[in-house]
Amino acid sequence: MPLIVDASEAREVYDEARERGVALLNLNPECPRGIEACLRAAKAVGQRVGADDLPIILSLCGIYYGRPQAKYYTSLGDPLYGFDCWVSNVEFYTADDGPFGKLRVLTHLDHGQPDAGDAEILEHRLDKLTSVMYDCSTMPFEENIQRTAAYTERVRDQVIVEGAVDEMYESGTGEQKNQITTVEHAQDYVSRTGVDIIVPNLGTEHRAAERDLRYHGDMARELSSAVGKILCLHGTSSLSPEDFVHLKDDGIIKVNLWTAVEKAGAQAAVRKAIDELGNIFPETVLGKMVDAGYLGRRYFEHDYREQICGGQIKPKLDFFAECVRRDAWVNAAQALVESCLDDLGYAAFGS
Repeated sequence: MPLIVDASEAREVYDEARERGVALLNLNPECPRGIEACLRAAKAVGQRVGADDLPIILSLCGIYYGRPQAKYYTSLGDPLYGFDCWVSNVEFYTADDGPFGKLRVLTHLDHGQPDAGDAEILEHRLDKLTSVMYDCSTMPFEENIQRTAAYTERVRDQVIVEGAVDEMYESGTGEQKNQITTVEHAQDYVSRTGVDIIVPNLGTEHRAAERDLRYHGDMARELSSAVGKILCLHGTSSLSPEDFVHLKDDGIIKVNLWTAVEKAGAQAAVRKAIDELGNIFPETVLGKMVDAGYLGRRYFEHDYREQICGGQIKPKLDFFAECVRRDAWVNAAQALVESCLDDLGYAAFGS
């Protein structure tokens, strides 16, 4: 079906998720293979649970300093061109007559920076977006509220607005720029801004590749009891599997996840390339790599030559073509996304 870009229709999707006890998954694919992996996962889970119209959120950061995804989406480095390409790709994959035409796909601008280059998208390119995060989290609290409230008042009939109550921790810095969000802060923020969704600080970190932080699920439940099930959790890749499976019960309505998915795909693609080096490089080049200590002697053993290389160590198009590593990436990423959808309670959409 067409992208869900009507704010009223989108709010109905969120209401349905609340009623069914589901936390909606928000994924940030920054390349076409990422979009495919996410949609393949949603379709597979939907078919398994008997809900072909499963909802899923695909999002992209614009020029956000932590990860300017729109800039990275193409090799040209132009964020607006990258954003338009991303939207076009999502539309293409979700066309009515396409392989993912039955899914309910919502689009989101993540970490929209009003003063740092995302103004064009935030003000003039909302027609293909379901929601936006109007990110004023680095501003003083009062300015954050004033700026977010003014924007929400202007656009809430067009899109769902997500606002950040406090600044998130940044992976690797070891710094706590703000304390965990309090009930008082959250209530004040929600009542004065009118946003649909809030991003509280619950102890997670953006772009954390290791799961070694403390997620404050108790505070999530307190916040949800106070302001409603309108919480969005960022930095989810830093959670333990035990914490992740409880998010839907902690008052979290939207779960942002990508670093872990990107890592799973990248590692699978690299493993595939390592396994196939004898089908990618000439024997002389591979020998130099072994002699230099980059590779072990395995690549010149009889079993490797016969079983992996078909008796000949040399470049073969069927192995060095990009599609080989793409498929390894997509399969690994899809498996992780499917697992996450299961953990967030998506089976309830089929009941």
